[in-house]
Amino acid sequence: MKKGYTKKLTTTLILSLLLTAGLAGCGGSNAKEVDSGTKGENGAVSENKQVTIKVSNWPKPNEEAKIAQYEQIMAKMTANYPEIKVEKDEWGYDVSSFLPKAASGQLPTLYETYFTETSKIINANYAADITDIMKEYGYDKAINPDLLKMVSKDGKYYGIPKDGYNIAMMYNINLFKEAGLLDDKGIPKFPKTYEELATTAQIIKEKTGKAGMFLPTKSGQGGWMFMNIAWAYGAEFEKQVDGKWQAVFNSPEAVAALQYVKDLKWKYDVLPDNNLVDVTNDMFRMFGTDQVAMSFGNIDWLPMIQQQTKMSKDSIAMSSLPVGPIGEPVTLLGGGLYMFSPNVTPEQIDAGFKWLKTYGFTPESSEEALSGWDIEKKTLADQDLLVGPHGLRIWTDEKRIAAEDAILGKYSNVNLDLFRDYMDNGSKGMRAEEPINAQELYQKLDVVLQTVLTDKNADPQQILDRATEEFQRDYLDKVQ
Repeated sequence: MKKGYTKKLTTTLILSLLLTAGLAGCGGSNAKEVDSGTKGENGAVSENKQVTIKVSNWPKPNEEAKIAQYEQIMAKMTANYPEIKVEKDEWGYDVSSFLPKAASGQLPTLYETYFTETSKIINANYAADITDIMKEYGYDKAINPDLLKMVSKDGKYYGIPKDGYNIAMMYNINLFKEAGLLDDKGIPKFPKTYEELATTAQIIKEKTGKAGMFLPTKSGQGGWMFMNIAWAYGAEFEKQVDGKWQAVFNSPEAVAALQYVKDLKWKYDVLPDNNLVDVTNDMFRMFGTDQVAMSFGNIDWLPMIQQQTKMSKDSIAMSSLPVGPIGEPVTLLGGGLYMFSPNVTPEQIDAGFKWLKTYGFTPESSEEALSGWDIEKKTLADQDLLVGPHGLRIWTDEKRIAAEDAILGKYSNVNLDLFRDYMDNGSKGMRAEEPINAQELYQKLDVVLQTVLTDKNADPQQILDRATEEFQRDYLDKVQ
């Protein structure tokens, strides 16, 4: 994401209500240990070893459902591991605040970041090597191997993939109904191509007066979403030539994708009037209050939108992304991970894994191991927040997947046909985010989008030529 989850608001994912909520903690220099204690086999903490960790991305006061969930998990943590003290921290990762915290030794014990940031963090030595305990807890064998690749370097693990997502399309059923765009079963008529998306958005605008499509343009989120369109047009962004990285997003394909975005504004007139918008402050509000009909998104955002706007869970549908000129599916694969502060102790790392296990983030499929996950889904259902459809799977164990499906089935409260296309087809054509300075690339592309949406006479080729040259000079040339 943005965040990338944002990432990836993900970024970008600051208000997360699902298991994708980040869990981070206070750096080793701030954590306290009491009593000498001893370590058991494989570095496990003995019962008389007192250890304190801080977990960040803690629910904020307005996140009632998440607070209720965390209270139950904290009670279980205290009962199961009385030697571990968990301190709260609302801080969540962002590019601007991370480096000052890291440089001053104030990183949380267990913190969350995005896949796009992993290499930078590892290379700067701001994450602990957790290889041994990953193997001890069996995470190295249980997590989707495509995601594990994103947290490893030279055969060692420096993070735990906590979630993965693929960008999809979100639909406001109320506006589709008003525009006469539901089928006989009440399912939105999903656009299958980007051209169909533009014409569908135009029909909605004409029939309802509301924006047919939302596209963010700031906080790195515009570039994050634009990448899906550009890839569908055949564009590339970064390419390695003779061992050197080259910015290549001023190609004819990228120009055509940017022209498409420009047309959404000036030809089809289907975007919001405000050209400076983001996801959590603008899209959530507009989508949830029937002001916009379609948006890029991921499934983890839906309960957040509901909580922020009181939108009915029955007013939302999702599908895979439309297909572009290349004629095949393509969607951005992103996600988040947990990392440990580089100056934590083995006892704190073990305590962090115990917290994750209590939270429900574990490959185990026993009733006890899944109790945290069960609490989460029940809490959402009790709040009348959407439960049922699933996103990208983290765990590969069939028993774990079956157990998750059983819990989802127990609390499911929506018509799954509204999400069937997303669950069946949403992960086709997944592509990882760009490997070099992805977050900075997204911010650069934000400016590109803002330019074509505010200037009817803007030339997409000239804009991309300038942006490509600047990104090459400011970032890629520095990693050669």
